Amino acid sequence: MKAARFARCVALAVALAAAGCSDSESIRVLEESKTPPAAAPPIPADQKQYRTLAAMVPADDDASENAPHWWFFKLSGKTDLVAKNEAAFNSIIESIRTQANEEEPVVWTLPRGWTREKGGSGMMSRFATLKSPDGQAEIAVTRFGGLVSMNVQRWWKQLWGKERANEITPANVFDYAKRRTINGRLVITVDFSGPKDPNAKDPNGGPMMNPHNPHGGQ
Repeated sequence: MKAARFARCVALAVALAAAGCSDSESIRVLEESKTPPAAAPPIPADQKQYRTLAAMVPADDDASENAPHWWFFKLSGKTDLVAKNEAAFNSIIESIRTQANEEEPVVWTLPRGWTREKGGSGMMSRFATLKSPDGQAEIAVTRFGGLVSMNVQRWWKQLWGKERANEITPANVFDYAKRRTINGRLVITVDFSGPKDPNAKDPNGGPMMNPHNPHGGQ
């Protein structure tokens, strides 16, 4: 088999030379036929106890390109609970629309049996909480700013801890997040699994704080 492969390579090089290609060109062609590197190993099952589904939708305001504002939709918790409500989360994301209305600047369609609890209207406050029919799952809706990489890194950190937060950078963020177009708008989505509870409480019993949202939950 090795001899046959070598013969094919020689034949290719001869054909390229006959066509007027230089030696360097024939070598380059042969080098580019290398087998691509193997994919990264999957996350072990015992490290996928928790899961976060989240989406970032651009907010219609006067934020700059360097500090865009987003609507965040986030469902997180035990892996089985998130999986049970994944279809409902996706249907909400696919129905999102923004509009010129100060009281309801973002709207969506709730799946059958889901309910909404209205929150505050200020930046960083929770705009709404969407609850599943059994009350076990919640989708938090908030408005906040920041670059895509900063927010995606924060969600990753909640599941893997600060020691692995820097695995996500501006250069590789879209290896972790997906860009989609929904109702004519850009939407950034993530689907992360990890060993840590993203809704964990701090030692004093309050919500886990982060530097970008003192209200927790996002």
